[in-house]
Amino acid sequence: MLDELYTQQKPMLFGLAYRMLGGAADAEDIVHDVFAQYMALDPGRIENARAYLAKMTANRCINVLNSSRRKREQYAGPWLPEPLADNGPFALADPAERREDIGYAYLVLLQQLSPLERAVYLLKETLGFEYRDIAGMLDRTELSCRKTFSRAKGKMGLAASVPQQEDVRRAAKEQFVDAFLRASDTGDFKPLIALLLDEVTLVSDGGGKVRAAHRPIVGIRRVGAFFEGLAAKGAFRSGFKPVRIHGEPGLVKMVDGRVTMVLCPEWEPDGSRIRSLYLILNPDKLIRFIRNSPDTSPFRLRSGSMR
Repeated sequence: MLDELYTQQKPMLFGLAYRMLGGAADAEDIVHDVFAQYMALDPGRIENARAYLAKMTANRCINVLNSSRRKREQYAGPWLPEPLADNGPFALADPAERREDIGYAYLVLLQQLSPLERAVYLLKETLGFEYRDIAGMLDRTELSCRKTFSRAKGKMGLAASVPQQEDVRRAAKEQFVDAFLRASDTGDFKPLIALLLDEVTLVSDGGGKVRAAHRPIVGIRRVGAFFEGLAAKGAFRSGFKPVRIHGEPGLVKMVDGRVTMVLCPEWEPDGSRIRSLYLILNPDKLIRFIRNSPDTSPFRLRSGSMR
């Protein structure tokens, strides 16, 4: 019975924790710890196991985020969430979930919400819980949860409210991938730069472990010069391949079978131009990319834990 519950609910809980924390390993730790704690409870006293597990997961994530705030503030350069390929460990299998086809940019926006805003927004918008349920989960009033959700949705902005023109967007996104691959082969970045907004922003995350820009690069000229400079140094010479990241086309660079770079574009809602580029270089955030798949098999207890 418990094995079945774990198999059924693990993808939903992992999706919640991953979106809140921005990291797959931390999310999996949370989920395993939640189930280890759940085992000690009397299941007969729990009316709704899914809601109870979501409550435990959300509150654990809030505690982790609050305790790691100083560490995040001391991070070397911009902090970006860990990207995951569509065939990697990010899986949202619960039919009650309404998966956002917004891509990696949606995850970046989530990280700009406060821990409480993030929890309320995801429990309501993604998992579909009612305000009265969320209030009980987070020990808040229903009115407070409504206000928190409204504030969070306002911060999420266009990514949460504008209908996606998928036919137009799909063609544009594939065009970006093709333009980048051609630029890496030929050194001609003009077709690629033509896809960028004049005020485009490039954010790179090296975590102090590899070379990366310590501040966002703003403006089409500066971003173009950044790409051309890397190309001149041979950084784009080989190893790039297209891959789907959070439901959208992106690019990875492989060196000796290892992912060393992930590039994710953020498009205008109409798919006309790219407004942001996210370049993830921190090797700690690329270890799990593509290689692993979600563990949805029944858990096994070892030495008193589920790991």
